Amino acid sequence: MREFSWLSYWSLLLSIFPIPFLFAMMYALIRIHPYLGFFLISLSIILSLVFGFIAIFKDTEKNALAVMAIIISFGSGVFFAFLLMMAQMGTTG
Repeated sequence: MREFSWLSYWSLLLSIFPIPFLFAMMYALIRIHPYLGFFLISLSIILSLVFGFIAIFKDTEKNALAVMAIIISFGSGVFFAFLLMMAQMGTTG
């Protein structure tokens, strides 16, 4: 019987984590070093994608949560990369 396992749930949780954490860092609700924050956001996106792809290719796993987590991870990764690129446009030299 196919059902959701911890891979799907962790993938979904890790895919949702970066966006509120990024906004909390931007508005100084969480006071940590920016490099550590960017590392945690990148790590959660990468782990979410890895767990999601493992869950998709697992035969005894339903794919709905894993596919949703991968879509959210790609979206938050693109959003995060876009913000990092826009932050570099104001610097000179």
